[in-house]
Amino acid sequence: MFKICLFDLDDTLIRTEDLKDVREACKNNSDAGNLSKVISAIKSDEDRRIYDLSALTKIRSDFPELKLGVFTRSPRSYAKVALEWAYPGFEWDILIAYEDVTWTKPRGDGIVKAIKEFGVKYLTEVILVGDSDVDVRSAYNCGCPVVVDKGGWPYKWGSEHWGAVQRVPDALIDSPSQMLTVLSNPHSFLPDLERLLEGAAGSSRFDKINHFIPRAVGGDTTAYPIHVAGRYFANYKSVQQRRKWHSLTESIEKNKESDEFPVEWITTIRNFVSREFHAFFGVKNVVVTVIPHRPGRKPRLENLLTQLQQSLVDEPIKNRAIVCEPDLLSFKAGVRSQHNDHLKGNERFENVRDHLFVQVPDKVAGATSYLILDDVTTTGASLIYASKYVRMAGASDVKCLSLAKNIGTVL
Repeated sequence: MFKICLFDLDDTLIRTEDLKDVREACKNNSDAGNLSKVISAIKSDEDRRIYDLSALTKIRSDFPELKLGVFTRSPRSYAKVALEWAYPGFEWDILIAYEDVTWTKPRGDGIVKAIKEFGVKYLTEVILVGDSDVDVRSAYNCGCPVVVDKGGWPYKWGSEHWGAVQRVPDALIDSPSQMLTVLSNPHSFLPDLERLLEGAAGSSRFDKINHFIPRAVGGDTTAYPIHVAGRYFANYKSVQQRRKWHSLTESIEKNKESDEFPVEWITTIRNFVSREFHAFFGVKNVVVTVIPHRPGRKPRLENLLTQLQQSLVDEPIKNRAIVCEPDLLSFKAGVRSQHNDHLKGNERFENVRDHLFVQVPDKVAGATSYLILDDVTTTGASLIYASKYVRMAGASDVKCLSLAKNIGTVL
């Protein structure tokens, strides 16, 4: 059960993208003239509220022990005026503004301040609700869960919106009305593999993230979508607090040398096949393959595929004829280890581009759908070139699934 819920202010609670100038003029400044300008600017648009007063009152009514606060990069004087205009008579338990912390977002110091203020013991008891990449980064830096509410997003997303999606928040919601469910059953909103590891019911969530080949290695604006079933928090100081209690990160670490994998991994793949490869007219033919092991390394994902194949024999998926092909792709001799050789972004793409190939092109057919699996995706290079080469061999329907998106440093 959550004990603190912190909301971002600008474009999460209230639409304020047009107030940048009057907002910044209030930094360390509570001059009456400035505040008068803020009030006038806010009142120029009565349709600013994303969360209306009734939504917040309902949250407080349903969760009377929950502390509700605001954590914003905006100046305190501006924030107080904006909140008083939007929610007259509503008493926030805490307001953490620009002047209240040495380092504001994307650091998580403001969240830590609230934790200390209310004597909360566990990071899992705190949740941040925001709308942008900087909110996700701040929560990850502190180590607490984060909700991204898309209710205030414009029709055309900006980089801050794409960045939020790419960091795979704990929950992605479309409107404030979903916050009550998030607060009562947060695990049901997690990406699919994380949800299963937490033992939670709920619909399957696979986030589709576009990846691109860098121009320096021959790329252009072509997007290569990769679906992800969860997150892997890398060993960076800026995300170490979240890494400590993250179930999928722990599961991946435990299974680095496994021959048999958790049943949740298999269930996630099955869920993806059922959701993404529709069988509208008769039986759907699907080939599942994996990013191959490097020469001299353990065939981990190939072993995962063997386990998946047995699962499909024991319990077939209706109207899908699924064949697992562990040897469809291979690496040429000379391929380097992305991790052990500390390859940088462009080097990773070049390494995969020049060494990955379709080993059995006769097993690629235009009428068959293909699913390519990887465990952890960072740049997306392996899945990008795998899908590219399978298409070049004759496939028309290719999808990529990574069990986890690598979450690196957030500062």
